[in-house]
Amino acid sequence: MSLSKTLWLLTLSVCLPLQAQDSGARTQTPATALVLQLNELVRDALERNPEIQAAQRSVDAQQARIPQAKAWPDPMISVGYAGNVVPPFTVMRGDPSSARQIMAEQEIPFPGKTRLRGQIAAREAEAGSHSVDDAARRVATEVKEAYFELYYTDQGLETLRKDRDILEKLAKVAEIRYSVGKVAQQDILRAQVELSRLTERETLLEETRRTLEAQLNSLRDRPVDTPLGATAEVRESPLVQTVDELQAAAESGFPALKRQQTLIESNRLAVDLARKDVKPNFSIGYTYMQRLGMPDMYGLTFSTSLPIFRHSKQDQAIREAAENLASARRMEQNELTVLRYRVKQQYLQAQAADRLLQLYSQGIVPQSRLTLESSLASYETGATDFQTVLGNFTTILDYELGYHQQLATHEKALAGLEELTGLELIK
Repeated sequence: MSLSKTLWLLTLSVCLPLQAQDSGARTQTPATALVLQLNELVRDALERNPEIQAAQRSVDAQQARIPQAKAWPDPMISVGYAGNVVPPFTVMRGDPSSARQIMAEQEIPFPGKTRLRGQIAAREAEAGSHSVDDAARRVATEVKEAYFELYYTDQGLETLRKDRDILEKLAKVAEIRYSVGKVAQQDILRAQVELSRLTERETLLEETRRTLEAQLNSLRDRPVDTPLGATAEVRESPLVQTVDELQAAAESGFPALKRQQTLIESNRLAVDLARKDVKPNFSIGYTYMQRLGMPDMYGLTFSTSLPIFRHSKQDQAIREAAENLASARRMEQNELTVLRYRVKQQYLQAQAADRLLQLYSQGIVPQSRLTLESSLASYETGATDFQTVLGNFTTILDYELGYHQQLATHEKALAGLEELTGLELIK
């Protein structure tokens, strides 16, 4: 085969894979024929993730506290004896102070206290349910982010393997030209160095892939070494919502914010309860006494607590509850501020990635391809040195990887917005 024909085939082999990539066709990682679907991973994680299950069990436990908080204190019952010591438990005849007695007593909280305790327990359980939603959204986002990173890794490996073939062909051309004395041996050496760099990048990406597999398996509570297939095709999801619409959706439905708002209500009820605790509780008792040789006796008792230590006890409890309420309100404001920042951050990241994707697909990659084709043609005639061709080759390789990296970044930003807003943004 002539040198000119070899270079023409090399140019064709460079152009066709790049054109196929620009059209959106996905090349499958040869390591496995399985296709890893994102929705299946998310569903599996939501069903099996230990953090979500633990949060749900915590809510179940909090639900069991509600009837406990509403209940009165348990009644007290006691048995007493006054009489002979020897023999024991005998009553002295005719002695009015000698008797066997049974006593029962029930404490009655001041009206409204148990109702408030039940409402506080209900609010805490409701806050716990928001924590479950928060954990579910967070786990789903972590799965999506790992999936898109895995997609980038798979595409990077496929791009490197494709470009390795091209570089090996280019190295053969350099060998042919060196054999006829048209180039120096350093062209061959430069090609070998670049092949070693590709091997280095492949090794790092393969290590990254194994790490991402372990992360996805851990999120689904499966053995970390469970092999995963190649990712499915990923296309850019259009973001049609404005930042104001995203902010409004986040503020109305973000679980952590709703949880904090529920805790504010719980703390407000706690202030009411602390004020109610100034009111005394009551106790009602009943006594029956059996006396030998004398009529049986019956008695009723009524008692109440006296808040004589109110300044150091009840008033301080009211102060504590009020400070907790103020703290909860400030925490809500902080949660809202952070939420708005996170929405803005993810939105700007998605916008920047979208602009870079357009730049890569419509400008940089086509221009770099034309530059590489031109340098290959010039190399054939000796008008361009091998270093220029190699530089153009590495440039188009970096831009190809950059395109997939920005696509993964864009979808990860949308996954973050999904967590914050509850909207379905990834198509």
